[in-house]
Amino acid sequence: MAERRIQGPAALAPFANGWRRISPALVPLFAVITALLIGVPFIIMTSARGDIGRGLNISATAYSALLEGSVGITFNDVLVPSDLQLVSRFTQVQSLTPRAANTTARSVTNIVARGIDRTLAYGALLAQYPDLDDDTLDALGERIPDIAAVGDDRLLTVQPLLVEFDALERDALNGLLELTRDQQTLSAEARAAVETVAPAAVDLTDADLLMGMQLVDSEGIVRLSRLAENAVLLQTMGQTATSEDAQRIAEISVIGTGTIREEALLAQQILNAGITDMTELSNQLRLTKLLFDDELLTGDDVSVALDTQLEPLLQSVLVIRRPNNNILFKQEAGTAGIMYSDSNTPDDPADDKPNAFYFQLGGRVFLYFPGTLETWLVRTIPFVIAGLAVALGFKGGLFNIGATGQLYIAAVLTAWMGFSPIFAGVPAVILIPMVITIGIIGGLMWGAIPGLLKAYTGAHEVINTIMLNFVAIRLVDWLIKWKDPYILRDPVASSDRTPFLLDSARLPTFDTIPWVWYFLAAAAVVLYGLWQRRDAIGQDFRLGIRPLMNGILVFVLGVFLGWTSVLGNLHIGLVLMVIAVWLSDWFLNRTTTGFELRTVGANPDAARYAGMSVRFNIILAMALSGALAGLAGAIEVSGVKFTMQPDFFANLGFDAIAVALLARTNPRNMIWAGLLWGALLSGANLMQVRANISIDLVLIIQALIIMFIAADAIIRFLWRVPEASTEDKEAALFSKGWGG
Repeated sequence: MAERRIQGPAALAPFANGWRRISPALVPLFAVITALLIGVPFIIMTSARGDIGRGLNISATAYSALLEGSVGITFNDVLVPSDLQLVSRFTQVQSLTPRAANTTARSVTNIVARGIDRTLAYGALLAQYPDLDDDTLDALGERIPDIAAVGDDRLLTVQPLLVEFDALERDALNGLLELTRDQQTLSAEARAAVETVAPAAVDLTDADLLMGMQLVDSEGIVRLSRLAENAVLLQTMGQTATSEDAQRIAEISVIGTGTIREEALLAQQILNAGITDMTELSNQLRLTKLLFDDELLTGDDVSVALDTQLEPLLQSVLVIRRPNNNILFKQEAGTAGIMYSDSNTPDDPADDKPNAFYFQLGGRVFLYFPGTLETWLVRTIPFVIAGLAVALGFKGGLFNIGATGQLYIAAVLTAWMGFSPIFAGVPAVILIPMVITIGIIGGLMWGAIPGLLKAYTGAHEVINTIMLNFVAIRLVDWLIKWKDPYILRDPVASSDRTPFLLDSARLPTFDTIPWVWYFLAAAAVVLYGLWQRRDAIGQDFRLGIRPLMNGILVFVLGVFLGWTSVLGNLHIGLVLMVIAVWLSDWFLNRTTTGFELRTVGANPDAARYAGMSVRFNIILAMALSGALAGLAGAIEVSGVKFTMQPDFFANLGFDAIAVALLARTNPRNMIWAGLLWGALLSGANLMQVRANISIDLVLIIQALIIMFIAADAIIRFLWRVPEASTEDKEAALFSKGWGG
């Protein structure tokens, strides 16, 4: 059927029809963008408390942190003298040492949180009582709530009696209290007994004396005496426990009278300096302290250092303002360059590794942190491979929720072979393939079990895989935790884990691979491409340019990955991941067996009618799915953790389902889906720190992405994407469900 073209103005027709062609492939990307946009109202309602302007700023900070925390890319401001102008103005009215800068910044932050007017009011109140020291006022403030509860008048009434009671022996006092305990009126006998030892009782009425005796009995003489003393102090100050000033004194005591005196004086000094933005002053004070800590500024007087050293410093040193009042600096100022960090020997720059690449654009600096990108790539590898595992099951019409169990079985087998003394003498070139292979076999066998049950008994794979998850997790838990005798647990470890893998069983990292290997890999790619196209190249030599460009790309990418591996964590599991993606796509789309597997997944009855073995393909799909999950588990143990622990993989198996859905079960899309998922998780912590938002926001975004992928009609409506074709709908059909 001919493609329907969009009608409209002639000038817009090419764009409209171009959008119709490319937009269906961008539906997953639109789902991600939409989920991120919907995250903004959540931030406005929660972190910003409904303040739209503040919410937009927090959202920008959060998503900028997400980008930096995953890809390692960000833009920051260059420090200029005006960035410290408030500190310069403040030091004109109050001298400041570098040591005091941070303390002053904390005090300014406290003033902002409390309010400058309240701080000054507290200071003015304390100034009314210059004869009272801080300890006395703090003790008074602590007891004001209790004084109010008992009552000022009652305490003042019985205070003389309490003084005389306090001098009595405790046994004698207890004997007097027995006379009035639980009494409604004071007997003559009790009054006479009290007046004998406490003459002050003569001036009290029967009701007041009984009240005083019962107060002592319930509150205790020591506590009641102290409350009465402070009630007298309040009276001399012209206050009562319920007066406004007394309540302020109680509030001050919680903070500390000495602290309030200092902060009230500081607040007045700030006002005298003409400073109104106290939050910015606090930030600049912390920034100033950092400049002294890094010895960019020196001396004991901040004012002198800012006046004489700051401008020459910024002309010779590039100082970058990082979020949360941090700084990053380069010893020599320049438009672009690389910042290095000491790795092993501080005095030997030969082993230094790049910490950041920078490029200055006016007052801002573009920064790229290779270590962050390295962490992101390492975290992405298991998501991509495990996502492949789930996707391959989907292609066979099966819903494999058992990736978690398959990961555990593969990982524990990998760990055993990796630390076992049996293989201690095996060279790395042999042992590494062995540990990866045994992980693949473990996952394959564990995945084949629900496949066999499905094929021969009809038991649904969802139930089987869920139950096998628990079996695998608890089996590994027992193998590692059991101590009588030790099975897999390391006897000398303080926590439940296996021994660490032998060095010869660990995946090599890119920073340890000589560049010649990248050259050899590139040459192999070129030669394979030339051989594959040999007939066509014989007729047109220009067709050989593509294999050559592929080889150059492989070499450049290898060198880049080696340079990126500044933390020494990026391992060759990344190569295994790419190979797994390529093999999965080749198997499904280029082989007869893969075609049969997809046919069984799409329509088992039609496949059976065509002579295909439905049972065999069900078992094959689950076994291959488990093998891929096993590969992910083996790579994580041999490339990242080098040991196996209970509850090691957390939610990786279920995240794999999300990644497979995001990739539309297409192996070619799996790398991008895994990269996105890894980015969301890698940047989540930095989002939380930078923007002070809940880490649950990332979980909300993930849930929205999956929802929009599953219900893509919403995305197609919002982004004006044409309705899905029959082929697209079939590709989006993940599995046959309960009736398959």
